[in-house]
Amino acid sequence: MRRCPFTVVVCLFFFIVSCQAFASQSDDTINVVINPLAEKTDSFVTPNLWGTAAPLSSEPLSFMQASAKRRAGLSSHRSVQLTKPIVKCKAPVCPIPQPCGPTCILPKRMAGQWQLAIQVFFARVKGTVRSPATVAGFPATDVDFNDDLGLPSHQTLLEYSGWYQFRPSWALYYSIMPIHLEGTQVTNRDLYFGQLFFPAGTLLHTNWDFTYQKVGLLYQPIFNCNASVSIYNSWVFNDQKLDVSSSLCAGHCNRVDRTRNMVMSELEVQKCIRTLCNGGTLSCDNRVGIGYLDGTFALDLQVGLQFSVPMNAGRWGYAKGGYRFVNFKEDRNDLRLDTYLEGGFVEAGLIF
Repeated sequence: MRRCPFTVVVCLFFFIVSCQAFASQSDDTINVVINPLAEKTDSFVTPNLWGTAAPLSSEPLSFMQASAKRRAGLSSHRSVQLTKPIVKCKAPVCPIPQPCGPTCILPKRMAGQWQLAIQVFFARVKGTVRSPATVAGFPATDVDFNDDLGLPSHQTLLEYSGWYQFRPSWALYYSIMPIHLEGTQVTNRDLYFGQLFFPAGTLLHTNWDFTYQKVGLLYQPIFNCNASVSIYNSWVFNDQKLDVSSSLCAGHCNRVDRTRNMVMSELEVQKCIRTLCNGGTLSCDNRVGIGYLDGTFALDLQVGLQFSVPMNAGRWGYAKGGYRFVNFKEDRNDLRLDTYLEGGFVEAGLIF
């Protein structure tokens, strides 16, 4: 019974002596690192953006390369940064247009802006006139502009147009197309025209003046990046003067003078086809107008393509081309005066 405590005491004494002998052989102390990040070590790794381990840079913090973002949970002055390779970024070849995105963009007049345009109309001129109902007891002849009066059948005409956008969806509109044609013709048939009878073989000289003028309001109920709808309502002034002279009447024979005051309603539809990298836009531009009142029916039809180029600061320049048809038709017992203009056109304009 006395042997067991004695054995325990001998073991404790041997353990204490062994620990003192081991401690006397080493001069090092145990260093407890409070902040391991303060030491420069290559053994600490952190995952990069691709999921693989990447060693922490050993450079001072002020010379650290740019990286993606800070590691969450660390202080701002001891932030651990994820390494990321630096690559050269190229701008896209076709930048996304603003503000409408990657869709087509039509030019638009903003409030307070003007639009001016000039159109060259390569027109085929046709017409028929009859006045009055009877001449010397005989029915009046339907006289052809080209075959009987010698007016040129093809002529280059000019039209001038202007718009002023006083509200985002409202604008004032004005256009004018003045025409003056002359012709000389030896008649190949008998003509009963005006107050005289012109037998076949008579030399006639003709002057024709035609003024096509419109002024009115434009309203755009629909306008987005790639399509627009415009409604025109205009007062139309159409003045025609036809002077026919011959040696039979000492140079002053007959004159037909007709002035019309009409109303014309028009619908214009524009649809974007494609916007190029430089901002240029190709679109289709179709417009139809119907004139009425004052005993006359009128039709003005335009179909074509338009190419617009931005000129900075909200300004645009454009060129347009297509086909146009204009008809003023009046047919009564005492007067018939029909006029047809048709052919291709080109137009240039500026929005500023």
